Amino acid sequence: MREEALALRKTAKAATTAKRSKTAKIAFRLAVLAIFAIFAVPPQASAVPLVQPAQPDKPAKPAKAPKAKKTKKAKKPKSDVPAPDEKVDPETPEGGGGWRASWKQHPSLRYGSIFRLDAEAKFQEDGRVTYPGAPAANPSAACPTFQACPWELHRNRVGIQGHLFKKIEYEVERELTEKELTEKEITAGIAPKSPWKDVDINVTFIKNAQVQIGRFKVPFGLDELTGVTHNDFVYRSLGANYLAPARDMGGMVHGRFFKHGLNYWVGAFRHDGDNARSKKIQGGDETVAGRVTGSPLRATHARVFDQLELGSAYAVTKLSDDSFRPNGLRGRTLLTQDTFFEPVYVNGRRYRWEGDADWTFGPASARAEYTLVLDSRLKQGLGDEDLPDARYRSWYVSGSWIVTGEDKKRPVRPANDFLQGGVGAIEVVARVERMWFDSLGSGEAYRSPRAEFLLPEGEKAFTIGLNWTLNRFVKLQVNGIREAVERDRNPVLPERFPAGAFWNKVFRLQFVL
Repeated sequence: MREEALALRKTAKAATTAKRSKTAKIAFRLAVLAIFAIFAVPPQASAVPLVQPAQPDKPAKPAKAPKAKKTKKAKKPKSDVPAPDEKVDPETPEGGGGWRASWKQHPSLRYGSIFRLDAEAKFQEDGRVTYPGAPAANPSAACPTFQACPWELHRNRVGIQGHLFKKIEYEVERELTEKELTEKEITAGIAPKSPWKDVDINVTFIKNAQVQIGRFKVPFGLDELTGVTHNDFVYRSLGANYLAPARDMGGMVHGRFFKHGLNYWVGAFRHDGDNARSKKIQGGDETVAGRVTGSPLRATHARVFDQLELGSAYAVTKLSDDSFRPNGLRGRTLLTQDTFFEPVYVNGRRYRWEGDADWTFGPASARAEYTLVLDSRLKQGLGDEDLPDARYRSWYVSGSWIVTGEDKKRPVRPANDFLQGGVGAIEVVARVERMWFDSLGSGEAYRSPRAEFLLPEGEKAFTIGLNWTLNRFVKLQVNGIREAVERDRNPVLPERFPAGAFWNKVFRLQFVL
């Protein structure tokens, strides 16, 4: 009996030990699962029970994909009517037939799609403040200084434009504020300034080889070729005002390829533009110029590079020394037009080259341009010897941002016109630039127009401003311009220059029709 009792005790003890061992194994596995759950399950799922009842009748719901953030769309104008200064393709379909008058973009007279004549006008009224005693750009008895006449009707242009058979485009534009010269000024050899601006015909039978004839801008310079009502600033850059040619009489062939991905202009002109001439400067003679622009990064399909355009231009002008006055280019300040570099005697050839970049992306834009001009001085020394070329250079970098959210275009179109459910389009702009003059080579420099080495002179300018486009007709511009004439190497500047840098404040009211 005792032996049977001992056997029963051993059997019970073994069962208890096995049961404890099995319990320990289960506890260990649960602990491992718990640790795995803590570290493997994402935080948002850690509160879910480890064991859930099986539901074979209800298929598991697929997890919801996270919602993608919506990209903010640029504001678009509610009206599709183009602004008066906006370029419109003549091939755009037009409704109606026979003679009719309309006023959509301009006051217009049309005959079906055969004939179109639009009346246009541009008015710019400026208010200006600069350093005390600054002489007026065109002084008179009534306005000897800027302080005496702070307001000026800067531009007062009227004209017509249109087309015949949609293949022959024409344009005539005249400035009404140009002053006629007196007999005394003509006798003194002062050259008149033409009141006529763009007077030309453009034949578009071949899109890739259009022919333009008349008076228009020489194809040189990004800033100079930008229309006066499209400019981001009240005044163009120094290089555009004094180094680029501007308008002249001539003929040109131009075209485009790859949906404006490649554009070209090649022309021959009678002279080298209005900017090279003044009342006392004769300017250059026959000029040949060419320009090309392209969008090489458009092929990358990166949206940020879609509106990046690179350009370059080259021009050659014949120079003569027929005039008894110096015939070179001059350097002047932006607003007051004080001359800090007088023209020198030149003869031979004038070579111009420029490179530029123009980029827009949404409401932002940036521009940069560099210009180089070389004037030959053959037999211009005191002993009729050849002198080193005169050299003129300029550059600028500018940027803009439309704070109201519209896409950057020229002209800017408000999404909501002022007093028509919105505030218009508001844009902030800034530009830094420099223009300077010297000659090739090195040696002792002088200010004489026949010096072998010309004394280097230049100017730096910084402009900051605000543009407010109220609607497609009216724009307000406010600019602060800091100018600094570089005088560290030129201590003999005219007395009228203020000491150090000076600020100009300019306000412009622009109206286009």
